[in-house]
Amino acid sequence: MIIDSHVHVWALDDRHKPAADARIPWPREAAPVEWLLDDMRQYGIDRAVLVQSSAFSWDNSYILECCARYPKLFRSVGLVNPLAETAADDLRHWMRAGLVGIRLHPVFYRSEPVWLDSPAHDRLWDAARETDAILQFHMLPEHAGPLARMIELHPNVRVLIDHLGKPDVTEPPPYRSFQGVLALAQYPRVWMKIGDYQLASREGYPWQDTFPFVTLLVQAFGPDRMVWGTGFPGKARLVPLAKALAYVQREIPGLTETDRRKILDETPRRLYGFE
Repeated sequence: MIIDSHVHVWALDDRHKPAADARIPWPREAAPVEWLLDDMRQYGIDRAVLVQSSAFSWDNSYILECCARYPKLFRSVGLVNPLAETAADDLRHWMRAGLVGIRLHPVFYRSEPVWLDSPAHDRLWDAARETDAILQFHMLPEHAGPLARMIELHPNVRVLIDHLGKPDVTEPPPYRSFQGVLALAQYPRVWMKIGDYQLASREGYPWQDTFPFVTLLVQAFGPDRMVWGTGFPGKARLVPLAKALAYVQREIPGLTETDRRKILDETPRRLYGFE
């Protein structure tokens, strides 16, 4: 199979509205799951993970409705407010509702005190362990140290790093700021996602300035702990799906066919519990 481990879909109607406290601009139109289904049929994507859009903050209802309609096709990763005192209970609630994990955004809080390794968040990590939730982190390399401290305190929690750890592709070797991200590979329950390559890059397709970082991540984590994702469906896509697929299927140097099969199929199938 081919599994896209990161797609944002959303509705805009009376029941699904952007959140007043959203940290990204409100969308002008819907990006419905039907767009994603069309993409999947056209490009041979067999399964997908729906990731809650930050524009809708803590209301994960639409992605769960999509999973209920297509239970074999989709899994969903939602959001909870990391600054709320109820964050741990919110995680438990949404996991009971059908999520496989939640996404946390330290990247959005760069100008504020880092809450990532706050003692108050031990409760959230405890709830993740109890529910077997994946904690997915949209983070910068500077957040790797605080995240490592939490992983050491909660070694049984599954952790997924988004978007290659957001490397600075302009940094020369030996990529000192990226070493903390690579060091997270020492923890066996940490996975890495190949995604947002077109945003990290300063070049056009095939985004060759990202290759050194992907190569280092594959060496550190191995394909058994790497997955791939895109971002948006249909006409909302930032790059054509054909190029996003070709990037991992053909362009990244040094990957064997076995590596690619693991990244696109076997690893996400196990991680997200697809049949």
